[in-house]
Amino acid sequence: MSKPKEYRVSFIPYETLQYDYVVEAKDEDEAQDLANKELQFSIGRDASKDWECSNVEEVSNAKWRWKISNYKEYEI
Repeated sequence: MSKPKEYRVSFIPYETLQYDYVVEAKDEDEAQDLANKELQFSIGRDASKDWECSNVEEVSNAKWRWKISNYKEYEI
């Protein structure tokens, strides 16, 4: 009987993970600060250090969406 072998199995996301937050702010800088606080609350302060802001844009429609990834969207 042969001895079992050891295998390393790794997983990576198949899509780029992205968190989007909609915040009310007076300008883009404040919006980024507020959203960063939301990110820290969601995933933890230490984990949030691995993330950087990729985009800030004004939204004008009343339908807000919270995107967990590029694949799934949840309306709130």
